[in-house]
Amino acid sequence: MLTFTIAIFLMIITPGPGVLSLAATGSGFGWKVGILYLVGLFIGTNTVLVLVVTGFKGFLFEIPWVETIFFVISLSYLTWIAWRIACAENEIKFKESKNEPKFSEAIFLQIINPKAYLVNGILFAGFPLQGFSLQLEILIKTVIINLVWIPVHFFWLWLGIKLREWGLSKGKQTIVNKVMAFCLLVVIALAGFSEI
Repeated sequence: MLTFTIAIFLMIITPGPGVLSLAATGSGFGWKVGILYLVGLFIGTNTVLVLVVTGFKGFLFEIPWVETIFFVISLSYLTWIAWRIACAENEIKFKESKNEPKFSEAIFLQIINPKAYLVNGILFAGFPLQGFSLQLEILIKTVIINLVWIPVHFFWLWLGIKLREWGLSKGKQTIVNKVMAFCLLVVIALAGFSEI
């Protein structure tokens, strides 16, 4: 179980679209928007978990062209998220903005996030827990995944908010947002190349 927990931590802590967009949301928009975005990511992640565990994802991708269409939509949407992060408002005080990432968008992001499917597929297909029935193993793994996922994502949100609280000038904050967006684009490009 310790090996499984370490594997989860290493897979989740590494920058992917979810954590990068969460850190950027915290940096650009603060706690209120960040927490809502985090909850959306949580719901989206667990939706993906259910799709992987039930085999629905495998069934769906057996239909011709579905995987390709899904992949194109996924990369396009993640690129759009990166653009919004790069163009976030950077006033000193947080304010409502039409560019704020929304709760529903966070759910959608995880549902089309290739990394979410890959991580859940590896965690549930591998790392068998000896001495447990399949149903109990799935339950235990789900609990452990969420117990690791929550603090890791709070850390990324906190890190993004701290970047904002350090009182960076508007120009430097813009640079931070653009760097985060660039990192997200790198992750998207790597996902694209690995699929090709």
